[in-house]
Amino acid sequence: MGPHIFHIIDDYSPANYGVNQVVRQLTDYLARQGYATTILTAGKAQTPVPAGVDLKEFPLTAGGRRWRYPLGFKEYLDQLGRIPDKIFHIHGVWLAPQWLAARAAARQGVAALLTPHGMLEPWHWRDGQLRRIKKLIYWYSLAYPAFRRLSLIQAITPLERHNLAGQFPGQIIEVIPNALDLTEADAFLAGQGEDRLSENVTPYLLFLGRLHPKKGLEVLIPAFAEALKGRPVRLLIAGPAHTPQYARRLETLVRHLGLETQVSFLGAVAAPEKWRLYRQAWAFCAPSHSEVVGLVNLEAAVLKTPVITTYETGLSDWEEGGGLLVHPRVAEVAQALKQVFSWSAAQRQERGRRLRQLVENRYCWEVVGPQWLGLYTKLLESRA
Repeated sequence: MGPHIFHIIDDYSPANYGVNQVVRQLTDYLARQGYATTILTAGKAQTPVPAGVDLKEFPLTAGGRRWRYPLGFKEYLDQLGRIPDKIFHIHGVWLAPQWLAARAAARQGVAALLTPHGMLEPWHWRDGQLRRIKKLIYWYSLAYPAFRRLSLIQAITPLERHNLAGQFPGQIIEVIPNALDLTEADAFLAGQGEDRLSENVTPYLLFLGRLHPKKGLEVLIPAFAEALKGRPVRLLIAGPAHTPQYARRLETLVRHLGLETQVSFLGAVAAPEKWRLYRQAWAFCAPSHSEVVGLVNLEAAVLKTPVITTYETGLSDWEEGGGLLVHPRVAEVAQALKQVFSWSAAQRQERGRRLRQLVENRYCWEVVGPQWLGLYTKLLESRA
């Protein structure tokens, strides 16, 4: 029997999609290996909990909703002292649950690790001068004094480890990549029959994710306009808006470029529609300014759809699998799109096949899961 692992997340809901998906899949894997696993979340959980995983929800205090301060959370953590071989796995850095858990781990001498999930990457420190000042004050006055006492920091890519080394001097930083459960995507593929695109669908480029400034949509839309040049290709943008104002900005950009008939905003999508969109796309493009792997890149690849993404994801091996890497600049993305639009169907299929193989070899739970088990064991042994 392994340790009891408590996963601390500030928001276990679709609004926190990337972190939420990682936590859901990791806890599912741990439960299937027989590990006692509990998710602790601030506010009401709106995502199903995997079988065998316990869930504890803490209501938000009336005055602490912006910081997501969970009522009774500190007291609950202090009561866990009687449980042997426990680990606090803290997800994220900016809100009250992470801060409270790090302080509780220090008080109790509990083995604990932090996964920042890309929240400390350079782009986030440049996101507006006022926001930068607020983050610096919070980081040095509250967050870092709590996190510097943790046993271990987990980075998702070597690039993130490099960036985190300056923020956690002297602390151990281990790299374990994000992983994808292939089951749902494979079930979709199994029901599709012959491995080819529908002849009745106009070729389209797909973006799927939150409509957020860091996702690079203000790069993608003009790059698409430059690469289009009369080609019968559409751009489908699927995902919820970060804010209504930002969504309107993107729609204005589309109108300004005269792309109203070529670009469609689909809003949020879920399976099985999500899988259909991936599979029928000529290619997937996520020109993110900041990302650590990006589950959407893995999801598209598993559906054998070629993927253009950025060096900023840390996917240094992506081109080995037939994917394309660019910097999030209009000229570079446009050049990649021109290349993608010039492929034959056979070239596209081969690129997708190679990316699928790359995910199977390096980014699926059968490969990544044992790395987590080894890390948790190492963490406990270091505290013995």
